[in-house]
This record gives sequence, C-alpha cells and structure tokens, in this order.
Amino acid sequence: MNVYISIKKITTLCAVRKVWMKLTKKLRWITILICISLFAVSCSNTGTEEMENPQQTQEEQTEETPIEPKKGGEMVLSIRTPKTLNPLLNEEYTVDQISKLIFDTLIDFDETQKPIPNLVSEWTFSDDGTVLTLNLRSDVKWHDGEPFTAKDVIFSLDTIKKAPESATYKKCIENITSYKAIDEHSLKIIYNQPFSGALYGLYFPVIPAHIYANQTETTAGEVKPIGTGAYMFSEFIPTKELNLTVNNNWFKGQPYIERIKVLITPDEETDLYSFEQGQLDVIGTDVIDWEKYSEQENTRIHEYITSYYDFMGLNFNKSLFQDKNLRKAIAYSIDRETLLEKQYLNHGVVTNSPINPESWLYDSETEQYHFNQEKSKQILMDAGWSDTDSDGLLDKLINGSKVNLSFNLLVSSENLQRKEVAYEIQRMLSEVGINVQVEEVTQEEFLNRLQSKNFDAFLGGWKLSPIPDFTFAFHSSQIDGGANYVSFRSEQMDTLLKQAFTAVGEEKMKNAYGNLQKFIADELPYISLYFRTAALITNEKIQGEIKPKKESIIGNIQDWFIVEKESALGNN
Repeated sequence: MNVYISIKKITTLCAVRKVWMKLTKKLRWITILICISLFAVSCSNTGTEEMENPQQTQEEQTEETPIEPKKGGEMVLSIRTPKTLNPLLNEEYTVDQISKLIFDTLIDFDETQKPIPNLVSEWTFSDDGTVLTLNLRSDVKWHDGEPFTAKDVIFSLDTIKKAPESATYKKCIENITSYKAIDEHSLKIIYNQPFSGALYGLYFPVIPAHIYANQTETTAGEVKPIGTGAYMFSEFIPTKELNLTVNNNWFKGQPYIERIKVLITPDEETDLYSFEQGQLDVIGTDVIDWEKYSEQENTRIHEYITSYYDFMGLNFNKSLFQDKNLRKAIAYSIDRETLLEKQYLNHGVVTNSPINPESWLYDSETEQYHFNQEKSKQILMDAGWSDTDSDGLLDKLINGSKVNLSFNLLVSSENLQRKEVAYEIQRMLSEVGINVQVEEVTQEEFLNRLQSKNFDAFLGGWKLSPIPDFTFAFHSSQIDGGANYVSFRSEQMDTLLKQAFTAVGEEKMKNAYGNLQKFIADELPYISLYFRTAALITNEKIQGEIKPKKESIIGNIQDWFIVEKESALGNN
C-alpha cells in the first residue's frame, strides 16, 4: 500500500460560495413563509431539493407512486485513456470501474464487506485452512457464447501471476502457492498458510482463456474484450469513446439500461464540468464541496464510505510517546467531528480503528475516544504534567530537568485539507496545554521523512485494500524497510496480527479482528481519525436503487433504469 496523499480542488472562495448559497436559500424561504400561509421545504435523501405542494398532507406526500422500471435508453459515463482493456493488466482506477461492467469477479461483497458468491457458487476450506475448494456456476457463458469453466479461472490466476507488480489485482495471489482444476466447474487453491483473506483475494475479474491465451494486446482495444458481465463490448474509438451494449444473457438477469457510452476524458475536473453541462449522466467524485450539485435541478447525490482512512501517527522512537496515557490524552483532545465538519463538510465517519465502521468485522465495543477535554486534562495531571510557570504549557521534571509537553506535527503542504486539519489539531491540543508545531513539507520530503523516521508525529492516510490485513502498518517486522513508520513494536501486536491473518471461518475471523481492534484502540499506535466519504452523482433520469460501493461504484447497475423527461419524450 502507498500513503494516500490527495490534492483537493477546493479554495476559500468555494467555501464562501457555499455559505452564501445556504444563506440566500434560507432568506428565500423566510420570504416565502411571510408571503403565504404555509409552505415546507424538504431535502430528499438523494440531495435534490424541491418544494412541497401546500395542498398535500404529509400522508399524501409519502404515498408517491413509484416509477415503473423500463428497459432501454443510453447512459453516458467517463474513463481515462486506457493503456489496455485487459482488466488484469490494467493499472488505472476508472478503467477498472468500467471493466467491471464487462467482466465478472469470482466473489462479490455485501453491504458489510462480507464475501458473497458471484461466479463462484460455493466454497469450502480444508480443516487446516490451507486449501480452498471452489465450485463455479455452470450456467455462465462468455459474450461469444462459449461456456465459462475452471480453465478460465486458472488462466486468469496465471495472468495475474505474470502481471507487473503495479497491476491492480497483484495482491490477490500473494499467499497462493498453487492451484489446479478438479473438473470443468471446480478447482482448488492451495495457500502457504491458513489465510483469513483468501476469499477476499478472489475479488478479481476473470478473463476467457480461449480469447487471451493466443493473443497479445500491444495497444488498447487490439484484443476485443469478451467477458461474462452485464455489458458487452461494442466499439472502441481511441482517444474518444468506448461503447457497450447490454448482455441479454447475463446470469444475474438482463439489466434495464440498453446502451452505455463511455467518453474518454483527461481528468476529474473535466468530468465535473461535463456533468454540469449535461454531457455525462454519472460521475464519481471526492471533491469536498460536492453538495453544490444538490443545488442543480435534476441531480441526485449518493454518498458512500470509502476505504480512505486518516490518522495521526506517533513516532515510538520518541520517549515522549512511549507513555500510553499521553497518547490517550491526545486522542481525547481531538474533536474529530469538528475536523470533519470544518475541513470535509461532514463527508466522513469517525472511527476508533482502521476497520471500516460499515464492515462486519468492525467491533463497536472497542474503546471510544469521544472529544473530552476535561478527561484529557485529568489524564495529563495524573501522569504528572502541570503548568508550573503559568505559561499555558504543561511541563514536568524528567531526570531532574524541566521538560515542556511539546512536539512537531509533520504534514504534506500539498494536501490542503490535511494541512488545515493539522492546524486545527494544533489549536485543540493547545487548549489542554500541549504545544504542537506544524511542519509543512513537500510530498516528496514528507515521504522521505516517514521512511527515515525523522519526525515526532505526522498526519497521514491509507487507501486500505479490500483484503483485511494490517501487518504492513503495525508488525515489528515492518519497522525496517516496511510501512510501520511509527516504529510500534509489541510482541502482543505481532501475535494478534498473526491470529487475525490465519483465522479461517467467520466466527474465528470476527473474534480475531475484534481482539486486534481492542488492542489497537487501547495502545493507540495510531490516533484514528475518520474514514472519508465520496459521492456518486447522477442525472435525475438515472433511476432505481443506486447503491455505490467502495470497490465498484456502479456495481449494482442491474437495478438502474432510465426515465426521460416528458418534454424530451414529446419531441421524439
């Protein structure tokens, strides 16, 4: 994994504009309320705004006639320029998202991130947890009519094995030693040890052996993509667009939307502009001020929790941070709700561990660090810290010398939101007597400082893999040359990480990750802040149950359908 440092396209002007829009909106409704007897304003859960009919009762409003799904229509999406249309060799996020319309994965995830069958119909583990037997669906066909078999899965695993380290799904085979087909619709995968993430690692697109075995793609589109997915490849025009048509024989049922046009765009900024101009029907974004789109007519917003986890890391090579009570005092001093509100416009969810709060593995019984300055002050006083010289800064005698409670907080100057968060934390900790000096450095220097352990504390984040495993961040073996930048060293942590890694079966896995979270929340190798959210923004003509997910924001596209405006229909 790489440290996630993003540059948000938001300025003070955007924030002022948002406040002004909200203020003018409120004034408008106050004026209306004065002028007429009774009007009400409602915000739908999709983010659109509409005025209620004053002649309707509340009961009548809740009895709106649902829109009947119908088949047909075209939806326009976007994609960056693909270097390849082979999903197992691709490295680009938007290309991966579109590829999932053409290719299916072996497993999928439910709303709690628990693996569920997809191309795999069922699975079993050996008693020792090292052998996974997969039974495949027998009713799946490739878009060219050929049957889907175990041979295709074996070929796909071979392709991932030979792919560059930077390929999207390379991590899926990390713990696999071998695999073999049992018959046409079953196979075995052998792991080097019991692996709790084995099923999660099956979340990769399967490609057909009979198409890709004898063809090499030197340029994107040279090999016509053939999958088993909801949509079939129709046409690829380099630098312009990719066209897909519905797969009427998809094993999950025929989707409603008949055609998908995917425009090639250079960046997210272009996507946002194109959506505003009506050239795109759907965009995914994590720009902070996406709520401005709720002001636009015919727009719906669908917010979802991402895998972007933000935290404060403390350098355990510094004697100051070896005191667990100090770490707890810092955690209680940070008002994470305020950080989300002021810097991310509430687009996030507070967490006390690196497990996503929506995950079935999340343990709500872990220690909670709700903002509590008085508790923080008491912990610090009990630990011997006091303001002996009345300068507003805590201090105490250590080995006969007066030591002020002070440290530096490293942050990338290129991450605008995170930089502002650093100064907010500086202010919050000053209120309990802790002096924090914010160090702004370039992203390059930031990463170099982490790797050389040249910092007191830092603000960072991870884009976490769907495969749950935190060995990279907290295991003692990862201190030298790994990503355990905080140098946290604990035999108990190493043991808990090993137990979580090797826990095969839902009950064992739930218990192991529960124990790990409790230990992380108690020891605080990180001060967990929040998981950030993102949004799928759709034109109102896209209807149905739209439920974006972290791994595939358009993953339930089979439930979407298109409703054209009456005026447009009248002109046809």
